[in-house]
Amino acid sequence: MTTVIGIRHGEVHNPDGVIYAGLPGYGLSELGRQQAAAVGEALRDAGVVALYASPLDRGVETASAIADATGLDVITDDRLAEWKHWAQWAGMTWEQLRTEARDAWEAYRDDPGSVMVGESLEQLADRVAAWLDDAFAAHDGGPIVAVSHLEPLRAILLRRQSRTPKELFDITIGLGHAVRIAPDPDSDARGPDTVGELL
Repeated sequence: MTTVIGIRHGEVHNPDGVIYAGLPGYGLSELGRQQAAAVGEALRDAGVVALYASPLDRGVETASAIADATGLDVITDDRLAEWKHWAQWAGMTWEQLRTEARDAWEAYRDDPGSVMVGESLEQLADRVAAWLDDAFAAHDGGPIVAVSHLEPLRAILLRRQSRTPKELFDITIGLGHAVRIAPDPDSDARGPDTVGELL
């Protein structure tokens, strides 16, 4: 059965500490580039057959480092992009979010399954699941890698592990870390240089 690994992009260069959500121009920091390169090295001889990425700068840059190591082309897919719910807060600092958008923030923190602005958690899981179905159909056998963001990876793991929306925050995936989405979804994230352990 095909193995699918989800990778959270590397650290972002964000000197003003804003919520970048879907904003353009937020690429990797130096550490982020190192994280992406480490993921690439860990996957160099893993036999990966396809490499997908969120079209956002940080996703493409992370995937490009993996492409450099594996020789694969990067296939961007909008369905791997950040949760659209966060677009309402793009450009805010975290302090502004907790004060100026306090009610919306607390609703998200209390029950992420209840929020509907931009895109619900269920809709997020639907679009990542649709990408997954298409990836399975396009690549029969061999590992598939997808570079995405924290919330899309959490959402598809919740779906595939039959967990509740309130368990969203129980899934911790560090920057540059990876989780197995299929065949046996595993939310225990691996670091950039140990991604191969998920295969």
